[in-house]
Amino acid sequence: MSTQNDTNAPFQGAPDWQQRYDENSTRWERGELNPAFVHWQEAGAFEGIKSVIIPGCGRSPEPLAFARLGAQVTALDFAPTAVTAQKDTFQKAGLNARIEEADVLAWQPQKQVDAVYDQTCLCALTPAVWPDYADQIHRWLNPGGRAFMLFMQTGKEGGPPFHSPLETMHGLFDDARWQWPDTPLYRSDHANGKYELGAVLIRR
Repeated sequence: MSTQNDTNAPFQGAPDWQQRYDENSTRWERGELNPAFVHWQEAGAFEGIKSVIIPGCGRSPEPLAFARLGAQVTALDFAPTAVTAQKDTFQKAGLNARIEEADVLAWQPQKQVDAVYDQTCLCALTPAVWPDYADQIHRWLNPGGRAFMLFMQTGKEGGPPFHSPLETMHGLFDDARWQWPDTPLYRSDHANGKYELGAVLIRR
């Protein structure tokens, strides 16, 4: 199995996520595929994806699920525990992936990819760095590539997770660079009352 580890300087756009793992304070973990992932898969939204970047992957099952769909997976996280867990998962499954401990605001792929799947990364970043992160996603994708975005809705100030109002998201992912879906966004509920709104954005 091919896994690479590219440790960077301390990540400046998020809290100390490794400490969250050390304290077993990982309430964002579902322990199963996000309902939005299942919805998109059943709708055929992942068809034709040969390469995908999953930033802030944590210990989620989505990287392995993409690999089982035949995609070349790059999974990124800033917490060593998450990186180790993903490597162990892929090793046990006998599948390949590029798994890195990385600062998502600085890291760059060797080449552009077909898709980015953001489930928990944007809402974990401080809003001050959101424009830089949106620029990164645009750079990572091929023209016509798909960004599967899950925008966290908390209705509260502060975070993480940080509330991601759609008006702000439309400003970050502007019409000049992104095509938004015409259909209503998919709502993915959490047990704690928070929910995400899922949108598949097409990179212009």
